[in-house]
Amino acid sequence: MNVICVKWGDKYGSDYVERLSRGVMRNLPIEHDFICMTDKPVRGFNCIPLASDLPSWWSKLAIFKPGLFTGECLYLDLDVIITDSLLPLVALLYQSPGLWVRDDFSYSIHRQRPDLSAEFKLMLGGEGTVNSSVMLWREDAARAVWEEFDPASMKVLHGDQNWISKLLWPRGGIQLIPDDLVCSYKYHVMRNLPVAPVVVFHGDPKPADLSRHDPLRQLWER
Repeated sequence: MNVICVKWGDKYGSDYVERLSRGVMRNLPIEHDFICMTDKPVRGFNCIPLASDLPSWWSKLAIFKPGLFTGECLYLDLDVIITDSLLPLVALLYQSPGLWVRDDFSYSIHRQRPDLSAEFKLMLGGEGTVNSSVMLWREDAARAVWEEFDPASMKVLHGDQNWISKLLWPRGGIQLIPDDLVCSYKYHVMRNLPVAPVVVFHGDPKPADLSRHDPLRQLWER
């Protein structure tokens, strides 16, 4: 299995790669290759060059370039914290084909908000969006994300997850990861709701911003 992360620019240091790798090692007891796609190699890790010159989070789209990875793939953003076994997440790959992603925490693609303006929906790529912090797929199941990408979309859409939503949701090419497997730090942990095996730090704060006494910060630094 391929476990993939993307490091573009200087927003995240090599420590984020190291800590994500350790979190995966602790919680994925099956054979896997941890791969970092990056414009600046991180010493001690299997790094491959980014397959495009797309900026910021748009660079994530290159993970879907046909032929780049074979077999099963799990993508994780650098700023997630893994708290428990990833096996239930990986098991989703045997339930249904296509791309598995988490419904967005703020602008659900499944439970659409009636208060969004037409302009805002245009930026989202539709009535709602998915969150691309955690994604699973097999082989070239989501190759259209790369092959049909129009750079002009970056002038309209907010980010990579909006392009993925706009392209694949109407085609039935997206499967939604169960809410209890991936949660939001802001919307779940900070509200004392159950913590999922993967905690997403969208926006602020980031793991490094947490108090050193915070159990999640301590887990992240293990």
